[in-house]
Amino acid sequence: MKSKYFRFLPFLPLFLKFINPNSIIFKIIKAFFSALLISNFIYLSFFENLFLELLNPFLSIYGLVLLLRSKNKMSYFLTGFFIGILWFWWVGLSSIYFNLSYLIPIEILIIGIIYGVLFLICYFLYFDFLRLCGIFLLSFVHPFGFDWLNFGILSVYGIFDASYKGAIIIFLIAYFYYEKYISRYYKISIILILALIGIQYEQKNPEKLELDYKLIQTHISQDQKFLQENLQTHSNMIIEQIIQAIKEKKELIIFPETTFAFALNKSSYHIQLLKELSHQIIIITGAISLTSNGIYNSTYIFNKGKVEIFNKYYLVPFGEEIPIFKDLFKKAFYDLDEFSKGKIFNQYTLNNQKITNAICYEATKEQIYKNSKIIIAISNNAWFDHSIQYKLQNILIQFYANNYNVSVYHTTNGEGNMVIKPKEILLQKIKNTLESKMKLFKASF
Repeated sequence: MKSKYFRFLPFLPLFLKFINPNSIIFKIIKAFFSALLISNFIYLSFFENLFLELLNPFLSIYGLVLLLRSKNKMSYFLTGFFIGILWFWWVGLSSIYFNLSYLIPIEILIIGIIYGVLFLICYFLYFDFLRLCGIFLLSFVHPFGFDWLNFGILSVYGIFDASYKGAIIIFLIAYFYYEKYISRYYKISIILILALIGIQYEQKNPEKLELDYKLIQTHISQDQKFLQENLQTHSNMIIEQIIQAIKEKKELIIFPETTFAFALNKSSYHIQLLKELSHQIIIITGAISLTSNGIYNSTYIFNKGKVEIFNKYYLVPFGEEIPIFKDLFKKAFYDLDEFSKGKIFNQYTLNNQKITNAICYEATKEQIYKNSKIIIAISNNAWFDHSIQYKLQNILIQFYANNYNVSVYHTTNGEGNMVIKPKEILLQKIKNTLESKMKLFKASF
């Protein structure tokens, strides 16, 4: 009988090393767990569950507490490394369509190192409170102009106001929960006061689109989208959807980014056809524009026989423009046809309402929300199919929509099609959900 138990003894040193808090393996696991808790809101957003929504910010708080408890620079680097990967592992997926799939692991590693170094810099601020402040301020550090690491979005789910104020409260609660030099009762009091300050009390009511609209979601894979032999088929599909929307008495139809996967302004046939159809319905669609000044990623608005074209200003780093070492990248990897930039802020009028135009990446730029009430955003998320990209994109949009009381009508090729409005008060959301379920329950009898 003894041999049954003693046969595991050779593995005991390995197990003890595994749980030893000073071992590298333990530090790696702890850093990953901390990063996963901080990032939980992205992955739990796939499950529409009110309990999980309530839990989201508190899991992030505990993730920050674990980071503060680590007390060593390797843990800060590793936590930043894993956060970079957990948030942005999908970025490299676009390489597939440039025949550069082998670069994906390298890109993921580089992303992790960049954010690991940023967290490591925060560690050298020495005091725990300053370290936490430094991590929050990373929301305003944008490597190559890429600004999707925004810790403000930790407040999008749960009881806290979806704003920088709500996010600061989350960070402060984490700090005071961690702080060891305050008595338990003072700590509880401070945390309760902070929670009361940070809770969402106001329900914002944004301006709504006063048109009977239809958001078209397409599912055209990126490897098929720009093939010459598919262009006519896809164009016919678009025209059919417009005709169907006219039959449904819709006033506005909105298509995703680059729905016409060619220079639409160079096709007189399509321009004339869409102008004619626009006497019966307003048409908003994405397409390429080709001019003497360059190539643009554009939004076309067809209304009452006329067309307006608005060109994208905020271009995706390494996707639509190369921000550094252009000649080196083109020579070593791919000869990218870089897009030219349009105006920094594009607005148009529909039914006497001012509408802000946003093309994909632009919809996550805080600047465009400051002078907007309604945003119509068009995206092509097929570049990053089967990833978390569209979830993170919509969470960012919801954060800015709540900050500036804006409604966003977002149509996509791929996942993420939805109307996004400021955050609903959680208690009101619970009430509405229960009422909805009760109506379904009564209707079943």
